Parts: sequence; C-alpha cells; structure tokens
Amino acid sequence: MKSKLLQRDYSEELEEICESKRFEREAQNLLLSMLYKVDGAYNDYKTVKREVPSKEEFLEIIIDIVKKYCKEIEIAKPNSELEKELTKSRCKIVEEEPDNKYNKEQKVIFFPNEKVVLYSIIKAGLDNINANLDLKDKAMLGAIQIGRCISSSEVIRDFNGFSWSQIIAEIESLECNAIYTDLIYLLGEKYVNNLKSSNIEKLHNVVTTDVLDKMQKLATKFYLDYDENQAKITKENLSKYKEKLEEMEKGQEYIENISKTKKELLSKIKEIDEQLNNPKDLRDAYIKHNKDLPNEKKIFSVSHYEEMIQKQRQDILEEIEEYNKLQNPIEFVKIKQEIIDKINYFEEINNIKIEDLQKTFFEEFSKMLNDINEKDRLIDYIYKIRYLKYLPVSKNKLMKDIVDFKDLEKNTIKKCIEKNIITPISNNPETDYLLLKSIFETKNISIESLSIKLNVQDGKLISEIYDGDILDSTNEVELPQGSNIHLRKTKKVKIFD
Repeated sequence: MKSKLLQRDYSEELEEICESKRFEREAQNLLLSMLYKVDGAYNDYKTVKREVPSKEEFLEIIIDIVKKYCKEIEIAKPNSELEKELTKSRCKIVEEEPDNKYNKEQKVIFFPNEKVVLYSIIKAGLDNINANLDLKDKAMLGAIQIGRCISSSEVIRDFNGFSWSQIIAEIESLECNAIYTDLIYLLGEKYVNNLKSSNIEKLHNVVTTDVLDKMQKLATKFYLDYDENQAKITKENLSKYKEKLEEMEKGQEYIENISKTKKELLSKIKEIDEQLNNPKDLRDAYIKHNKDLPNEKKIFSVSHYEEMIQKQRQDILEEIEEYNKLQNPIEFVKIKQEIIDKINYFEEINNIKIEDLQKTFFEEFSKMLNDINEKDRLIDYIYKIRYLKYLPVSKNKLMKDIVDFKDLEKNTIKKCIEKNIITPISNNPETDYLLLKSIFETKNISIESLSIKLNVQDGKLISEIYDGDILDSTNEVELPQGSNIHLRKTKKVKIFD
C-alpha cells in the first residue's frame, strides 16, 4: 500500500518516472520498495544521526536523481559475470556521454537489494571528479562521495522503523564512513554535500591542519585501493622519486651529469630552432620523421609536425629550467627535501589507520562544546556523542573502544544541567554524571524520551533508566561513609526538561 509522504506522494511520482523511462518491472518494484523503506525509517535515522537532510529533502533528492540521471537500470542477475564484477563496488554507473556536462544520463547497474539500490541512486547523482585535481584533493572528494553514499544507504541498512542496529559488515568503506561523519559533525551536512571539484580546496581553510592531514592520508590510502589506474600512476611516480633521490645523493657526480645533460638539451633546442626558422629544413625533418613509421603513427601534415616539435621545445626548456634550479645549492637542498617528503608521505599513507584520524578529530569535536549554549544544539551534541561512540573504526572495534569519552560526557551533562536542559539528580556533578552516563550508550532511538528512577541498595545508589515502562539500563554509584550527597529526585522523572 502506497503511503503519503508529507504534502506530496513521492511514491506516485517515482512510479510515473519509472513508467515514462520504461524501466523493467523488477527495477520499478525495487525502486518503490526502497522508497517505502526510506519513508518508514527516515525519522529514526534523522533522530539518531542528526546531521542529515530533512526527510522531504532526501526524498526529493532520490526523485530528482532518478528523473535526471538514470536513463536505464539493469539488475545484476545471480551468478552472472556482472554480479562478480559488482562484488566490490556493488553498483556500476555507465555514462552515455561522459564529456557532456549538460546531459549526464546514465545506465545504473546494481544488485537486487534495496540498500544497494539507494546507494546506487545517490552515487548516480554525484558530480564527476576532475582528473586534474591534486591527488590529495581527488582522494578527499572521492572519500566524501563514497561516504555520502554509505550514509544515505544507512537509512535502510541500520534502521527498520522500530530499532537502530548497526550492520558493520555491510559498510563499504570504514575509512570513507569515518571521514564523511567527521566532516559533517565539524562543518554540517549541507556544507559537506556541496563540496565538488571546483571548491574542494575550501577544506584547507576550514579544517585544522592535523585533522586535514590525517583525513587526506586515510582518503588517499582508500583511493589508491579503489582506483587501480590512479594506483598505477602513483606507483610509477613514487619509483621516479626514489630514482631521482638516489641520483641526487651522488652529490658532485650528479651535478656533473646535469651539466652534460643540459648541453645535450641545448643542442636539441638549437636543432629544433633551425627547423622552425627554415621551411625546407622543417619539411625535410618531417619527411625523415615519417619515413620508417607505420601509417597509423605517421604525422600527416607539416603543420602538425611543427606543433609537435614546438611542444617538444617547450618541454625541453622546462627541463632545462629544472636543471638550472638543481645547480643552485639552495634550490638543490630544497628540491631534495621535497622529494624526501613525497616518499615519506606515501610510506605514512600505508601506515595510517582510522584510529589515528578519530583520536585527532575527537580533540576538535570536544572543543565545540565550549561554543554551544542553545538547548537544541546541546541536545544535538549529546546525540552526536552517542553516534560517534558507536562509529566503527575496524571490523571489531568502535570509536568508544579507542577514545575515552568520559570527560566530554561529564562536561556535557554538567552544561546541560546548568542550562536547565537535564534535570539535576543530586547536589554533586560527579554523581549526576555517573547516574546518567548510560544515555550516551543507549540504543533507544530517542534519548529525550528516557526517564530515571533512583534507589539505594547495599550502600550503592542505583539509577534505572527507562524508556516508558521498559528498563533500558542501570548505573551504580558507591556511596562512601559520611557522604553528604543529597538526592533531589527519588521518583521516576524525565531526564530532559
């Protein structure tokens, strides 16, 4: 049965688009089923994660992508060659006209699974990454884009309309998931989702150096595994850096070789200039160049040959300029250090872990509490702490396993009590924290719906946290002899005012 989503019937809109594009019935059913699941789970997803678009915005994004960017949909059949091809990427986007920026209609291929369908649709709507970007920026943008797809599919993956249950094995990249989550919690989802090739450099000015450095290294590590062609280019460049460093370490011998090479290059420049200044010499050189070449490699006009040697001349001049720098002792030391730094950078990439980023990110995230005073933002902050504690950093570890959240939780509780957002339990901030700390661990969707009930047993103060009439968690506090702690609440009361 179709559900009405807000003011518009998005399911009906999607069905009309599918029919107009003549998608196969199985594809239509999968898309509609995906939309129904998003409808049922989105409010819980938004409550838990906080930094996400509104439900209406998210549904509009899905409809818009299917309408504008999905020309054809193909479902990978079980045990087919296509299914094997998609084992790693889960989906494949084939652009009809990859160079046409005004018409990005594509063929979208995916597994018959609603989570993968949602992931694929979001991916189909992403901008292409400019191949000319610096590797670090290219890797960051790639990680952000994959992270956004992972975050979007989380609506169905981890939420079923009743509960929140993480399925870590189905997260395509823990690195991208961590990078994207960190960025949206530092900068907001709208800022992050609007990053593209033309403005990715903005991150250099809004993220601290330490956080950005670790993000770039982690993103590059992922990207080199994700993009085989980029990995090949990087491997070749690294080999060249090492060869050049080896040559530079020969000292005087290297300088003498530079002088010899420069003479050879200047001789080539002279030869090219003679051809360019004499039409007969240019034509003779053109004929000689083509003489022994197969037809497919011949240059078919003198003017094209002239363009080719003009390009060669410019390349040689740039090479000579580089050698001139190397003959300057100050520049030599500078260039050598730059090469060493590049080699070291790639070695650091191999060793970087998600834990390294998350520990640095946590320091910046913790500082944000100082500037938060409004009720809604402080409540958001509590939810974000809870979400980060469950953020996976490996198959077997969560962020709470590698980072100590205690001081941040304590300070957040204290500030919320001071702002009359949380009901004070006692006259002691430390005790209040110990009695309330499980709100940062609960898997209950809504933290604000929780209540607390206190009792004393065997010299221990026990807090029972309830969701309605259901016991969610308990906390214990040892009461030392002569304790002057005074309880302000003994009956079951709401935790949040």
